[in-house]
Amino acid sequence: MELYKKTAAFLLLLMTFSLSAQQYDDARYGVVLKQLQLNSSEVHNEFYTEKKMPNIENSYIIVVPVLFGKLEDDGFTVKNTILITDDQGKIKNKYIEDTEIISDAVMLDGFSIDTGLYKLNSSIRAFGITANYHGSSNPNPYSSSDISLYYPEDKTLKKVLDGYNLRRYGGEWDMKCSGEFDEDNSVIIVDQVKTNGFNNLKIKTESNHIISKKVNGECTEDKTSKISYKTLKFNKSVYK
Repeated sequence: MELYKKTAAFLLLLMTFSLSAQQYDDARYGVVLKQLQLNSSEVHNEFYTEKKMPNIENSYIIVVPVLFGKLEDDGFTVKNTILITDDQGKIKNKYIEDTEIISDAVMLDGFSIDTGLYKLNSSIRAFGITANYHGSSNPNPYSSSDISLYYPEDKTLKKVLDGYNLRRYGGEWDMKCSGEFDEDNSVIIVDQVKTNGFNNLKIKTESNHIISKKVNGECTEDKTSKISYKTLKFNKSVYK
């Protein structure tokens, strides 16, 4: 029962990501697509998302997932254009990702924008774009979230962290009780120690190993946890 609740909770979380990604201003959306010379049919509109920047007046971060080919039920490919616009939708900064995202057996669930305090030095504050995924197998549940960090530079954006995994959950079970799972949850802590003029990023990860089995007719869990740390340093181009 506990495993069922956990699986349901992960699915609810993924649905929440998808629903939140649908909330955007229609007028601003139209202005953005006109400047990008795109039709709405060329965009994965369910995953189009935006968020007001808390630190820059009259500015919105927008993720435009441009479709490569058709949007099929069993899979699709998108390539993100990431923007900063004013409240009317006029583009101030534009960045086109180098790589495409393919959604197939591991399905893309959408994007979320993180405007947390990623203060990389005294003059630069970054924001995050998180890509959320889940697997299609019930006996082998899987979900993950990868974050990339950007900051405005001239009329584009500088990408300083590329697809770093923050959350991963996976395992195998008999769909009743017995199973084994691994779960990692990480947070980014901005350190005061600098490398090449940028604050180091300390990654704190909680790792859980879970074994579930029936004991005296009841489904029980045995969980072991550990905390680990990793430091990412700026190499004059990106964090590694």
